[in-house]
Amino acid sequence: MTPLYNILDKDKLDWTTGLTLFGCLLILPLLYQYFSRRYKCAASLQHPFVPKQPSINPNEWNDLEFMSKETLSPDTALYHFKLKGEREMLKVPTGYYVTVRVFLDGKEEIRHYTPVHPNENVGHLDLIVKTYILGQVSKYFTHLKPGDKMSFKGPMGEFVYEDVQTTQLGLVAGGSGITPILQVLSEYMYNPESLQRVSLIYLNERIDDILLKDELDAMAQRYPQFQVHYVLHYPPTEADVKCSGKHWDGDVGYITKKEMEKYLPECTDDHRLLICGPPDMTDLVLSHARSLGWNSGFQKSKGDCKVFVF
Repeated sequence: MTPLYNILDKDKLDWTTGLTLFGCLLILPLLYQYFSRRYKCAASLQHPFVPKQPSINPNEWNDLEFMSKETLSPDTALYHFKLKGEREMLKVPTGYYVTVRVFLDGKEEIRHYTPVHPNENVGHLDLIVKTYILGQVSKYFTHLKPGDKMSFKGPMGEFVYEDVQTTQLGLVAGGSGITPILQVLSEYMYNPESLQRVSLIYLNERIDDILLKDELDAMAQRYPQFQVHYVLHYPPTEADVKCSGKHWDGDVGYITKKEMEKYLPECTDDHRLLICGPPDMTDLVLSHARSLGWNSGFQKSKGDCKVFVF
């Protein structure tokens, strides 16, 4: 290869070589500008707007626009709220929640909800809300129309998942309390080999109240380490079965100590028990847990407790 200083040597430089070098010097900046513009244009098409700041944060209230809802059961729905960026994904730590604020008759009302699949949903925040007879805020949700705004703050929480050494996980959920448990299961599915066993007891009033059953059953079929056990307060009667065709061969009544002993991991140093549901259910489960040797009986849990109540 001829050294550059030989090419530029005035004794060896002919007019064709000089013209070629001169042309290259002229065209290189133009080529750079052309391809830079093409790259920026392509990037803008491939990556729609993502805001520099997240749509919500723990320190101040931010309004999000209601988009739509999906009915999950007779009294529960999945509500979709639009994020500021169409490609934005909220970074919500496992087991954390968001806070919602509404004003009813001039009074501020605050509620906490755990987002559904927040680290997978793009451009929207999803909440599962159960409507209660005396629930003013839950009823407020049912009257939302597309374009309405609600104030959010978060994510918030204390639960610690990754930094606690665990080989087996016991989960107990009641009704819409499945939402933080679902976050834990989603994290587990990213690395299913991290746990030897994951077992869930899911309590509901009636068969139509079971939320996300298809999704839970699909998880159990795909991941052999995961098992789900359903319990109903009121199983279908013969008349219900004739009308709906929905049979029930699962457990009935309230969660018992025997069921926890049968379905959940035993208490050891590297096992954990996570609970979320109505207060009466939580008290009952904690009472059974104490009698089975779990070292926690308090509903106010530290993030890395062996027994944690959401």
